[in-house]
Amino acid sequence: MSTKPEKTAFQSLTPKQKAFVNAICADPNISATAAATKAGYKGSGIRVEAHRLLTNANIRKAFAEKLKDVGPSTEEIAHRWDRVSRATLDDFYTLKEVEVENKVPQHLTLAIKEEEEAIAYEQDYAPRAAQVLGYTGEELSDYMARSEGKVRRMQLRILEWQMALERDPQATRLIDGPKKYEQVLELDLVKAQKAGVLDLARSIKPTQYGLGIELRDPDAALDKLARIKGAYEKDNEQSRAVPVLNTKVEIIATGPPLARSEKEVLDV
Repeated sequence: MSTKPEKTAFQSLTPKQKAFVNAICADPNISATAAATKAGYKGSGIRVEAHRLLTNANIRKAFAEKLKDVGPSTEEIAHRWDRVSRATLDDFYTLKEVEVENKVPQHLTLAIKEEEEAIAYEQDYAPRAAQVLGYTGEELSDYMARSEGKVRRMQLRILEWQMALERDPQATRLIDGPKKYEQVLELDLVKAQKAGVLDLARSIKPTQYGLGIELRDPDAALDKLARIKGAYEKDNEQSRAVPVLNTKVEIIATGPPLARSEKEVLDV
């Protein structure tokens, strides 16, 4: 006489509890309250009910069964760890030579000389340019007035520098110096994508040197999944361990991961 197979934890749940578990497994971004609502729970106390569902021992066992079904294999986890351990910045950055700002001091006596030469040039250029452009009457007056204003501004700069030299004979100003180049590491997302390692980046964010990248450590979630699958025990004793949803877990709807941290998801 044959015996009926023992029910799984999921099979022992009520229809609403099954719907609650399925809602969360189908959409990692759904909140516990939304999952309870989707499962058919109603009323003003639905948030309390959602918390009760998360702490229900049978539901936690059902989640364990689901995690075993959807999680990566031990071989996949080992491959992931191997890729993370081998990833280097060479996978993400390209060495480039870029021009950088190069300011050098210029003594104000030389600055004054250059400005006087610029004034002489403007005073010679303006009337000749007006003649070439064919300006006459009011148009000529406006053009020459603009030129004279430019000259006056340069004369005022000379006055400022002269006064600065009276206070400090060694006074200088900063001007652009010869072109200067430096080697920098530049984040190359195309290179990372072609190398197939972009998924190993924990974050990509701007820094004072441009975009920066932070590599992942071996994920805690994968570590826990490995324990569930018995990857650390020869007798696979841990393959029978039940992952438990922390009673303080808060499943949020603002994007992955499933909870605020891997630590809150599984407590093996």
